[in-house]
Amino acid sequence: MGLLRSIAACLLVLAIPVALITTNIRFAASEPRVYDYSVREYEAAGISGIPEPELQRANRDLVRYFKSDVELPLSITVKNSGGRDVSLFNARETAHLADVRDLFRQLFTVQQIAVAAVLGLAVLLMVSASVRALAGALLYGSLLTVGLIGLTGGLAALSFDDVWTRFHLFAFTNDFWQLNPATDRLIQMFPEQFWVDITILIGAFTALEALILASISGVYLYSARTGPGLEREGLREPRLLPPPVPSPRVPPPRPRHLAH
Repeated sequence: MGLLRSIAACLLVLAIPVALITTNIRFAASEPRVYDYSVREYEAAGISGIPEPELQRANRDLVRYFKSDVELPLSITVKNSGGRDVSLFNARETAHLADVRDLFRQLFTVQQIAVAAVLGLAVLLMVSASVRALAGALLYGSLLTVGLIGLTGGLAALSFDDVWTRFHLFAFTNDFWQLNPATDRLIQMFPEQFWVDITILIGAFTALEALILASISGVYLYSARTGPGLEREGLREPRLLPPPVPSPRVPPPRPRHLAH
């Protein structure tokens, strides 16, 4: 049983950063306001020649496409600045977005497994060990998350272009992601600087959540160590004394017979 608890605690420590990071990525990928931020902040309407309301409507179509389980090709028609109906994305962009949807599906599956693992392992530790053991695993998992975010952020700060390129080479098996900002509306709507912003945002939210979880766990562990009210009163935690050892019984002196 002790080995099982140790394995459960280690798995929980590893599952926490995966659950936090993938959950925040899933939220960002499913939130149209994130897409609208890029369109508005980087003036996609003026660069692409598509009015901003049309691009915002297209953003909602993109979110529905990423969340849909129906295997249909993406087709988004918008009105350009001249009022004519045009296809928003060309064939290369559409193929890349299909790859992105597949990647999101894999990530969403990992997120569901990680969250389920965190909940299941937490219950297992609480039942088979103690709340203190659970708090310790949560603390170490949170600190691991902060460390990973710091390491990733440091690498991205040194060369985001290199990290971004390596990510695409790892995540995709083709070069459809290599788009032309002068002609392809997908990169006009979501330029590289937007991905810098969203990476920082996801990293900051994940680190903040991990720090909050670490703080709660740390406070509980400290309170459990000192005991309620003992630190405040300056008293030591009471200890159980061993039972007294009975002294050996001394036999009574034998009577002496007086000689007559």
